[in-house]
Amino acid sequence: MRLANILQYFWGERMRRFWKDSHTKKILAAFSFFAIIIAIIFSNISPQQVMLRTDEVAKRNIVSNITAVVVDEKQTADLKQQATARVQKVFLADKYALANAQTEVNNFYMNLRGILQSTSTDKKTPITVLLNDTVRQKNISPGINSTSSANYLLVTKPQDIDKMEMATLSMVELAMSKPITEEAMVGVYNDVSQQVTKLGFISSAEEIIKTVTINAIRPNMIYNQDATTRAIKEAQDAVEPVHKTVKTGEIIVREGDRVTAEQISVLEQLGIQRTKSYPITLVGAAAFVLISFWLMLEYLRRYHKDLYENDMQMLLLGIIIIIVLLLARFVTIIQIADRPEINAMSGYLAPVAAGSMLIAILLDNRLAYFITMVMALYVGLLNGGNQLAFVIVAFISGTVGVYRVSRLSQTSDLAISGLYIAGANVATILAMAFIYSSNITISIVLVGTMIGVISGILSAVLMIGALPYLENGFYITSMIKLLELSNPNHELLKKLLIEAPGTYHHSLMVGNLAEASAQSIGANPLLVRVGAYYHDIGKIKRSEYFVENQRGFDDPHDKIAPALSALIIISHVKEGLELARDARLPQVIIDFIAEHHGTSLAKYFYSRALEEEGEGMVNEDSFRYEGPKPHSKEVALVMLADSVEAAVRSLSAPSLEKIRTMVRKILRDKLNDRQLEECDLTFKDVDVIANTFCRVLEGVYHKRIEYPDIVQELTKRSGHYGDDDNRSTKQG
Repeated sequence: MRLANILQYFWGERMRRFWKDSHTKKILAAFSFFAIIIAIIFSNISPQQVMLRTDEVAKRNIVSNITAVVVDEKQTADLKQQATARVQKVFLADKYALANAQTEVNNFYMNLRGILQSTSTDKKTPITVLLNDTVRQKNISPGINSTSSANYLLVTKPQDIDKMEMATLSMVELAMSKPITEEAMVGVYNDVSQQVTKLGFISSAEEIIKTVTINAIRPNMIYNQDATTRAIKEAQDAVEPVHKTVKTGEIIVREGDRVTAEQISVLEQLGIQRTKSYPITLVGAAAFVLISFWLMLEYLRRYHKDLYENDMQMLLLGIIIIIVLLLARFVTIIQIADRPEINAMSGYLAPVAAGSMLIAILLDNRLAYFITMVMALYVGLLNGGNQLAFVIVAFISGTVGVYRVSRLSQTSDLAISGLYIAGANVATILAMAFIYSSNITISIVLVGTMIGVISGILSAVLMIGALPYLENGFYITSMIKLLELSNPNHELLKKLLIEAPGTYHHSLMVGNLAEASAQSIGANPLLVRVGAYYHDIGKIKRSEYFVENQRGFDDPHDKIAPALSALIIISHVKEGLELARDARLPQVIIDFIAEHHGTSLAKYFYSRALEEEGEGMVNEDSFRYEGPKPHSKEVALVMLADSVEAAVRSLSAPSLEKIRTMVRKILRDKLNDRQLEECDLTFKDVDVIANTFCRVLEGVYHKRIEYPDIVQELTKRSGHYGDDDNRSTKQG
């Protein structure tokens, strides 16, 4: 017993370590991926005794080599269909239906009495509205003249209205005493119309009673789809399969006959239509997949190390490849014509371009080109005949797809990419047909054109359909999502424009500066631009406290303590994070909001506090942003552009020299304050950024004229209004 416990302890401990080891997980994932790819490839290329398809003409007699009992699928399916037809729909009683109907009636007459008992001089109009509203609540209702009915009700005695209410309730209770389904409602309405005429009321009263009754009546039996589905399944499961005996030597399919689905079913049950592998074929295919798989991993490890070490992104890549190959395998079994040379073209429908575009959008463009080549080779293995033609078509369609999505400027370009792929497919398919086909016919040209167009459009549709699910499922913010967020009609941007217009235009300028710099240092320009648009959305809540929004109004900071001013200014980061999370912005954009100030000091308010309270009496940490500092080049660019734009904007008639001096000063201050130490910017990058900022700002301000008489005052003020180092970081 002790030995067993010891073995269990050591074995269990080793197994726990084994499963927790990340390297082990990668090996298991790689093996699973390899096994799935092998299974897909083998499912198509393995030799078979017979490979018949429905409606195909048999080239020889196919006979049974055993005596066996098989299921007659056709007769069994017919019996199941008959059983399904006998199943009645299942309904559940709605125990609240009658009470709700009675409440409807009571509410109508209560509203009616309220109108009649009111002191209003115009009672006819609200009564007419009440009647019209009652009529409109049902698609099927009796015709009613609301005007004449209103006139009637105006002169009707209260006791007569009481009688009408009792009659209406009686009709509702009578009608709903029986089971009523949705389909039976029309018949119930007709019955009610007939029954009301027997109550002895005058025509105007009858119309009102019918209208209110029909409005109140509702189905009291609710269709239960789940129970009906279960009943159908139970009925089908209860059907005993129809069997028949096949004798040894019995002909299953005769030469020259068209093969039926029933015959194929019999062949499958007899084991005649079964995959039989040849060892050399299996070894060759396995070796090819193994080599290509090793090349993929080596390429990822060498040139996409971040992705290689990211389990989620590796899983995404594997899923995309597997789905593309499954779809490619599916299209190979589609018969588009009786002629073999035309039917073989179905392999061109493989949606390799869809997978290529998804990889380019969600992961990386260069990676997409490489994986396109690998997927194209796999598609070649999945198709018989001239495999090289399928490889070439798949590779070109995927390459065109990657090229198009890598140059997106708006989301509508996604759909247009399908047209480019379709055009490339048609040209390549026809080229392959002319090269390899010995007998080109108009039907081959037409079918090739049709397949090329369908494949291109199908790839775009699949890509567009799968993209949002993959984005959300794997927490990836693609350039498509960024393009959507850059739309000025986005709810947050519209709100920013309306409530903080100065901040909105400041953000646009920051975006222009940061985007230009991103292009210069190899960062992501689109991400930088979108991050800049949203980095200051927290100013929406207290826009008047930020200098760029103070157009001709008194500065509210003059009336409050510096510590409170700093708290208000610094809190725009936290408030921006709340708005961003409420709007479900991606985490990559939220990072811009959280990090664009790092742990910078609100110098203007800190200086004011020192002047008012004296040295040693002010806690510097209370005047610093909470951080964190920027962790990426993109966020760092927005931080620098934010500070530079605010500082330069505060200059009086900025000259080229002033701009350059200010830009260098801001960047130097950020470095000295160690705000850039957690991102991967180099000193060379910072120098390039400074030059880019100067170039862009000089283009914006080069026409400004300096006015010497106010330069000194404005320059002095600029020392208080520049980004987070001063009062302009009241804007942040």
